[in-house]
Amino acid sequence: MVASQIHLWTAVLAVLSFITPQAAVAATPVDPSLCHCYLTNGTTGRYFANHKFFDFRNIANPRVPAAIDDRNGATNAPVTNAYFDSTNWTSTWAIQNWVGGSPDASVWQTYSKNDIYIESNTDPNPASRTYLTLRTHRHPAGDFQSSAEFDSVSPNYQYLSLRMYARTRGSAGAVAAMFTYRGGATDADVQEADMEILTKEPANAVHYTNQPSQVGGEARPNATVEVGVPGSWSDWRVHRYDWTPGSSDWYVDGEKVASIQFQAPRDPATLIFNTWSDGGSWSGVMASGNSATMQVQWIELIYNNTAEPSRFSHCANVCTLDVGTQPGVPALLSSGP
Repeated sequence: MVASQIHLWTAVLAVLSFITPQAAVAATPVDPSLCHCYLTNGTTGRYFANHKFFDFRNIANPRVPAAIDDRNGATNAPVTNAYFDSTNWTSTWAIQNWVGGSPDASVWQTYSKNDIYIESNTDPNPASRTYLTLRTHRHPAGDFQSSAEFDSVSPNYQYLSLRMYARTRGSAGAVAAMFTYRGGATDADVQEADMEILTKEPANAVHYTNQPSQVGGEARPNATVEVGVPGSWSDWRVHRYDWTPGSSDWYVDGEKVASIQFQAPRDPATLIFNTWSDGGSWSGVMASGNSATMQVQWIELIYNNTAEPSRFSHCANVCTLDVGTQPGVPALLSSGP
């Protein structure tokens, strides 16, 4: 598809977002290949060209790897499961292994592939056989913290509905996050929308921010909000971020909990999931020998991407992921010529 066609289809989607489709008699599960676009059910419904679903509920050979108590060994560790070498994973995600932390970090931190793994679900009456885990661990030997992060391979996501079915557990002193990120030459140029859970805080407290929340030491209070969400983030919840032009909207189990328009992201971005700690003022200091984890059963992307245009010249078959009971299974919402 040439550039002019890409821009045309982008414009078509923008126009479609203000049109009410001709509803089908009933929403019917459909082969994803038949979906021409996707309509979300947020406060303002939006149309998107693409959909991906990553299901971690039945992955072979689950295991919890022992922590690697050597700084170099942790940084350079291999992946923990063959799934992370599969095309299904590597076509979209890349596990990070780099050293760094916040400006006031008091603990040396490395991101390690060893801290992302597939774990057996041992819940009573489990809803899945396995799930993906991101771990941050304070190592007594070597006095350091290893953390977990994976990023999207593409930095070109521009507007989306990003969902994960997840919970966060473990010791105080960790941050579990889901966000979009676009770097800049200065802090003021960064475009980031994030959800952050701090394990040192009450189990219903969640921070939502359109970064930067401060520039040059001056706070930007309109950029961020702390919300007491329904229930607890230590339980399985669907966390959802809807990024649309001019707004960041956040949901928990379908209930809208935050909406921030101030400095909402504008330009194409990378998607990031991480769990980390570096002893700084934001995460706090984790006790030696302790860990915290974010556990994820599935991730869903309903999105536009400037490098991944639609395969269709127009949206005849409108699908939804917001009707029905099976995560990741689209339903036909409306159909036309």
